[in-house]
Amino acid sequence: MKVNSSMNSTDATGTLWESHSLWGSNNAGGACTMAERSSARRLDGSIEASIRSAYFAESGELAVRYGMSVSDVIEHLENAGLGRMPRPERAIDNIKCAVHAAALARGVAQSWADLQTVLAPGFDRACASRLDPMRGIAFARRFWIDLRVSTLGPTTDARTRSGRSGTTVRRPRGVRAPDLRTFAATRPLRYWLAERLLGSLEVELGRAASASERLDTVEEVRTLRIPAQMAAGAETRPGFRG
Repeated sequence: MKVNSSMNSTDATGTLWESHSLWGSNNAGGACTMAERSSARRLDGSIEASIRSAYFAESGELAVRYGMSVSDVIEHLENAGLGRMPRPERAIDNIKCAVHAAALARGVAQSWADLQTVLAPGFDRACASRLDPMRGIAFARRFWIDLRVSTLGPTTDARTRSGRSGTTVRRPRGVRAPDLRTFAATRPLRYWLAERLLGSLEVELGRAASASERLDTVEEVRTLRIPAQMAAGAETRPGFRG
């Protein structure tokens, strides 16, 4: 299948990708086989039918771009636990995000390139405005590495690099790296990711503030004026006479 790789700047709106030219459903429905799925994870029949309809009506171009069938998307949403969430019908409005997330979780290179092309500049700016520019951009770049490793596992290159350096990929301390396999499309993907980036950033800022407070305290202790008697080791017990 030939993949259309051209997307213009107007595509980066809405839930993540927005396109007003829809592909038809020529190679859809009947060609897709249903995999056996766990009954515990299965979506309600009416929700699944609505998601299928939305897939063919709204996300044809994106699905072709990433090579995602409707069964791939349904499987992703079920594995993400959509069927156990309140108001699973919200995924219908975010069907393009569901298609994109399904591709990301399967390691489709184009889906990862598109995601970072659209979101990385804004994430860099958000982090740089809260931390200093160098630390902020490094923090945002680390977020993308963590996201990929958490979703897909460490790549051969990452394992090789960490093996040479003797270290593993550093994740934000105190915050679990987000995993796109758990994205159930109940809200737009960009909001879901931004919340997790900003959450880890707040932890980093809190830690930096605590470290700064500790340094201030140490500096205060160093500059305290100590009474001459105490400095000379004089006793301070009541009744002591020098």
